[in-house]
Order: sequence, then structure tokens, then C-alpha cells
Amino acid sequence: MSKTFIADIQPNQDIAAAFVVSEKQLRTTRSGTAFLTLRLVDRTGEITGRVWDNAAELAAVIPLKGAVFLRGRSETYRDEMQLNIQEARPLKPEAVDPADFLPVCPTDRDVLFEKLSGRISEVEDRPCKQLLKAIFKDRVLLSRFKSAPAAKSMHHAYLGGLLEHTLSVVELVLRICRLYPFLDRDLLVAGAILHDIGKTDEYVYDLAIDYSHSGRLLGHMVLGVQIVDEKLRLLKDFPEEKAWLIKHMILSHHGEAEFGAAKLPMTREAFVLHHADDLDAKMNNLTRILSEPKMGNEVWTAYQPLFERFFYRGLPKEQAETPPLEGEETEDERGVQLNLWNPEKPKK
Repeated sequence: MSKTFIADIQPNQDIAAAFVVSEKQLRTTRSGTAFLTLRLVDRTGEITGRVWDNAAELAAVIPLKGAVFLRGRSETYRDEMQLNIQEARPLKPEAVDPADFLPVCPTDRDVLFEKLSGRISEVEDRPCKQLLKAIFKDRVLLSRFKSAPAAKSMHHAYLGGLLEHTLSVVELVLRICRLYPFLDRDLLVAGAILHDIGKTDEYVYDLAIDYSHSGRLLGHMVLGVQIVDEKLRLLKDFPEEKAWLIKHMILSHHGEAEFGAAKLPMTREAFVLHHADDLDAKMNNLTRILSEPKMGNEVWTAYQPLFERFFYRGLPKEQAETPPLEGEETEDERGVQLNLWNPEKPKK
């Protein structure tokens, strides 16, 4: 029997499949009846599951961050798919394939890192290049950098997501440097490559992506500065001011304190890095939202709390095609004239 993946689930479908429980909440209705809400994930996406019968009993046996086998039925609620679960039982780790549950970067990670290595080789500033080489000479760190996600759920939340996001931010800042040549290109590239390096320690990912203990307590900015400091101690005579500026970019790249920045961006390079990072993260998230399966011919997405808006998907193709205006020649009436502009059309 083939596995049912979340991306393939249709409304009003009987489901019998394994998922990983990323979130679990036992709650009560207004009448005092207990119900269980689960966030279920596999490599293709995530879906909400609800247990209405025997909720407390099942909550006690369903493992958080563990795999479960579920039976239930899918339905749509407020424009989102969810599962009404009738049966659930935990699965032993050896009974599941981790590859079924962790999404992977769509682009080959070796290809991505080869491109990033090419950008490192273009750095002309000797101290910046020495630091970047020292970072990626560490085989353990390199392995984690190529495997780690860039986030738990918001953007690039898949294996290799950190590498993909980092390369995209590097490419963005390089384009910005061509428009604003007064920027310190090498410093900005170094900051772009290292801004999320702490995420190599921030997350754990076996059956599901979650925070490590150090990630939850310290966060990736502090962890990133620690990694940079460790490598700087191996380099002789690294310019003190340059070290400050690189670490400042790591600590400030979220832009605002309300978004987790330890410091506000106080240099032009830090300011540019913040906006490049934010743009790539949001575009990845928006691309995911717009690529989610539609329920029929939906013109708009569901409301997106992160963006505080709906997004326009576009009219269905048959509605988007504009009929000829009254009196306008049709394609057949234009005949051979049309072939002058479109030589692929058969001549009459």
C-alpha cells in the first residue's frame, strides 16, 4: 500500500497514514468537552488534525515530535484542510523512514555549495576570505551547514534550506552592490554568508525540525557570534574593527528588536543585509503559499497572518482570456498577416 502524503490529501477522503506530530494541544470547548489539536507534518507539508472522542486518552499516548499512525477523514474548515481523527497510535522509530517526514531542498546541495564556494573565491579582502575559509574548513560545521533548515516553519524549512537561503542572500547583496558601488562589497558578502551560521546549532532535525536546547536558550545570532569568535581566535592579526562589523551584521540582521534583532543595523552594509535577508525569507514563504493546492478555482489565498493580508492567485485561465472586441479581426480573419509576426503559425 502506497503512503498518503499531506500534499495529496483531498477533501472528504478517508486517510490511514503515518505522520509526525510537531505540535500537540489538549483544549476544551465552551461546554467543557476536551478535544485534541495536532499539527501533523511529512516531507510534503503540514496539516491540522483534531480528535473529538477520547481526546484526553489519546493525548497521553501520542508522542510530541514522534511518529503516529492515524485513521480519519479530511475536510475543509475556513478554507484550510484538516483531519478529523478517529484512531491514533504511536510508531516506533525503527518502523518509519525519516525520508518520509523531512522535506529536502529542491536543488542539489552540492551544486549550491559549489556556487557559494565560487562567491567566496571572489572575495578580495584577505581577512574576510581567511575567516570564511576557516569557517568552512571545519568539516563538522560544513556538514551541518549543508543539512540544516533555515527555519522551523516560516521559510526554507527543509533540509538544505540554510544553504539555499544563504546563497540567495549573497546573490541579492551582490546585485545591490552593483547599484551602490560605495558599499563594502567583501564585508557585505562575508556578512551575508555568516548571518545565519548559528542556525547550524539552533535546530535539531530527525523526524521533525525543532529547536535545540542552545537554540531555544540563546538563539542563532548569539550562536553565530560564538562560532565566528571561535574561528577568529585561530587567525592572527585579524582587524578588530572588521570583526566588530561582521558580528554587528549577525546581531542586527533581523532589523528591529520586535523581530528578534539584538541590535539595530548601524552601518550601510548591515542595513542592506537586513533587507536582503528579509526579502528572500518572505519570497520563499510567499512562493510556498501560492504553490499550495487550490480548493477549486480559488482566486485568492486564505488570509495569511504573517503578512496580514490575502494574496491574489489570478483568475482561472478561461476567465483571464479576453474575447475579441466587437469589430476586431479574429486570428483566422487576419490570415497571412498574423504569420508575419508569428512565423511558427502555419502559412495559409
